[in-house]
Amino acid sequence: MKQSFLLLLLFCLFCTGYADAQQSFLFLKKKGHKKRIWTEGDVIRLRLVNDDLLEGRILLLRNDSIYINDLAFRTEDVKQVIVKRKEKKPFPISGLQALYIAGGVGLSTVGMKTAGWTESYGRALWYSSIIGFGPVLLSAAVQHMNLRRTHFNVGKKFRLQVLDFYLPPQQHNKAF
Repeated sequence: MKQSFLLLLLFCLFCTGYADAQQSFLFLKKKGHKKRIWTEGDVIRLRLVNDDLLEGRILLLRNDSIYINDLAFRTEDVKQVIVKRKEKKPFPISGLQALYIAGGVGLSTVGMKTAGWTESYGRALWYSSIIGFGPVLLSAAVQHMNLRRTHFNVGKKFRLQVLDFYLPPQQHNKAF
């Protein structure tokens, strides 16, 4: 009996500590639909109305204000939300892998001509080059194409909204 009571007491103690820790959210919305969500502690990049670029961790979201790196500003001061940086991506294969592919292209060229699948070595070389290097070049082209949105212009289409779960401490009135 004492063990179950002690276990229940500890469970209630830990549950109440967890229930008090609620986060606030920053939503980027387009026509009422959420496109991106940030919480306190997430890293965000913003361009403000005065063209300052601000990057940092969200410290606090309260009353339509955003606190980043000990700076406070309103959501109306944000001109653009930048989602990701432009990063240079390396080529998908190394030099040694390219040599292996070139060796495979040579072997498949000789095999195609020997089997009689093509009339000339030029056409066999063309086919095996497409088979060997085609997927690599296609993968490199897709990596360097930017099909996702890199920034959101806040204003006409997009807007920022702070969802705040902050409850101010209760003021207890003392009776005289």
